[in-house]
Amino acid sequence: MASLLNFCGTQQIKLFFRANFERWLARRIPKQTEHTLSNSNIFIYPTRFGLAYLCFVVLVFLLGTNYQNNIILLLSYLLASLFITVMFHSFYNFTQLKLRSNPKHQGYVEDTIYIPITIFSQKERFNINVKFADKSKEKSHKTIEHILPGQLSIKLGCKAVKRGLMNLGRVTVYSEYSLGLFKSKTVLNFGHQILIFPKPQPLVSANFYQNNQLDDSVEAQHNKTNPPGTEDFSELRSFVQGESRARTAWKQLAKGQGHFSKHYQTRQAQRQCLKLRDMPGNDIETKLSHLSFLVSEFTTQNQSFALELYSNKSQSDMNIDFNSGIHHQQKCLTALAMYP
Repeated sequence: MASLLNFCGTQQIKLFFRANFERWLARRIPKQTEHTLSNSNIFIYPTRFGLAYLCFVVLVFLLGTNYQNNIILLLSYLLASLFITVMFHSFYNFTQLKLRSNPKHQGYVEDTIYIPITIFSQKERFNINVKFADKSKEKSHKTIEHILPGQLSIKLGCKAVKRGLMNLGRVTVYSEYSLGLFKSKTVLNFGHQILIFPKPQPLVSANFYQNNQLDDSVEAQHNKTNPPGTEDFSELRSFVQGESRARTAWKQLAKGQGHFSKHYQTRQAQRQCLKLRDMPGNDIETKLSHLSFLVSEFTTQNQSFALELYSNKSQSDMNIDFNSGIHHQQKCLTALAMYP
């Protein structure tokens, strides 16, 4: 029992310091799409090798003072000056580096979404590492051994696990140049967010969603005689020299009303209303995956459709009305991703 209480107390202390550190970090390095590295957002501290080196310098200095040996003291001073010089060298390799990234991204469940980050440099840089600060995304790690002056783009991959809005957190940029004695590091916040849509899952029956017909009996009868994709008569226009004689309106010509040609337009497919309750499946995620598939299919066919996720009247205004096109697809997929 005592060990459990000690463990809980330790966890609370860790959470307390972590929360305070995050608040301090948010003030020190605020969220923005472009960051320029400077002394305000760069942290430098010795590596393990650097700490061992520093202990060795102190040991040499103590030996020199103990035996009053000027040569050993001179060696300790030289090693200490090298330690300080490498610290400044590490800082100048890191400072004035610019990084820019777009915060908004989107993708489907189980896809790997790649987050592009553009690096701008006015001089040569060495050993620049970029990764997500979140330890669960440590596999996404990029190391650039040599950066030339100019612009360089890299991509950090992230696995989309579940639908909804996913915050990627901060991006860690660090370097151990040169000699590996110091680690120059910064933790940047680009505000990266991924809107993850349900993974499209085809329906077992391609005609499942055709049960949602319009209630107009006249149009239903017209659909029987004129299936989608056929041409319907549109209007009469004055005959133009060079037009096909097959388009001539012979009845009007025989009556002496003039020479006209018939013009047709392709009849658009019937509008569909995609309803969540009509989708097959035992769980909500399967139903949303079917809707995601249908939204993409209807958009590819340039067909007008509506999306009904809420059946009760109090939330009916959150449903999406009939429309078509890429923007309508984006609106519908966003509604599917953010569905509670």
